[in-house]
Amino acid sequence: MHATMSAVWNRVRAVARVATRAVPAVPLALALALAFALAAQPAQAATVEEAQLAELERVRAEIGSQVQLSAYDLVDELVLGWLQDPVFQAPTPVVLAGVSVPVGLGTGMQALLENHIAAVLTQNPTTNVQLVHCPECTAVVVHSGPEGTVVSRGVDNPAVLSRLGQDTGRHALFIDVEAEGAWLVLRARITQLTPELPIVWSHTLATSASTPALLRQPTALKSAAEAREEYLDALHDRGPLTIPVRFVIRTYDRPYTEVGIAPPPFLWLQTGVELGSTDARTWTSSLMMGYSFIPQAYQGVMGQVRVSRLITGKVRSLTRPDLYGFFGGAAISVWGPATASFRDEVLTADELIADLEGDGPRTTFGTFQVGLELRVGNRIGLSGFLETIPDLTYSPNMGEYLFIAGVSFQTIGTEVTFCF
Repeated sequence: MHATMSAVWNRVRAVARVATRAVPAVPLALALALAFALAAQPAQAATVEEAQLAELERVRAEIGSQVQLSAYDLVDELVLGWLQDPVFQAPTPVVLAGVSVPVGLGTGMQALLENHIAAVLTQNPTTNVQLVHCPECTAVVVHSGPEGTVVSRGVDNPAVLSRLGQDTGRHALFIDVEAEGAWLVLRARITQLTPELPIVWSHTLATSASTPALLRQPTALKSAAEAREEYLDALHDRGPLTIPVRFVIRTYDRPYTEVGIAPPPFLWLQTGVELGSTDARTWTSSLMMGYSFIPQAYQGVMGQVRVSRLITGKVRSLTRPDLYGFFGGAAISVWGPATASFRDEVLTADELIADLEGDGPRTTFGTFQVGLELRVGNRIGLSGFLETIPDLTYSPNMGEYLFIAGVSFQTIGTEVTFCF
């Protein structure tokens, strides 16, 4: 490190000396800046080269991951074919003789592919392909005899296996994965371990590099057409109409003046109907009725209309949460001692006493809401919203959480929704 810095500093001084001699009118500070810039070129070149190598490694790792998933998908397709049309009529021992992968992906992918093959076959015993362990079959063996010395794997020389005490007549599975242009090709064959090494079954599968892998579950292998049919059936079974049950908490900000009294939090239970414009549920609208009751504090009823728009994607998803943005309005009527704050005037002691002695205050007002809702599987939703009460914008009993574009939002609400 010290030697490198010394070399750089010597280069700086040399460049500065040349610069000041060549252009005497150039200030020393400018000459030094030019010298440092010229001396730093090798370091910048090294930095650029390191960045290019890092980017190349990242791209190589990304391509390797995509090839691995595509190879997994081809293995799943292979085993799915065995489920639909078994190679053997009865459970048959089979040795996994070899797995080859595209050059450059290393033995790591080979080991992962072997493990995946074993896992899928274990989870699907009805394929009648039972993997068995045979070290001599895959190991390199040396056999010497009158004819000469033969060096080969056991699966390539069944005669040697018989002399080693292994049963002949069993089968060996060979799987080769190759990259051919924009296609990933899997070639599989099953060979009978007899001296003639006959191929009893072979098959070739291919997939385009631009086709995403299905990522199927080993315990429930399905074709792409079957998976899409299940997805569409699930969408149509749920349909565009749902019945939501919603638990809501509305809280009101404290007033800015000390004379005002803020309303307490209100708990609401709502239910109604929600209708999607299509099965995709890109747009939905709902009509809800609600009731609120806390003994000796307040009661209330409400009607609410809401329109929601899907933000994440073009159709609702069955595998990930969906985010909706919504806006709507509500008409709320409340009564009871705790609802006296919903007035556009300062409360006095006389009014509070009169409310307690009589039937209590009663008020009706309209609201508008905007918010976001996270819906999981179109069954459970969690949402938050801001609400404005135009009639109480200037009430001394109401504060404001937010003021946007001339609109005062006095209410913050949270909701938990269950859809049936």
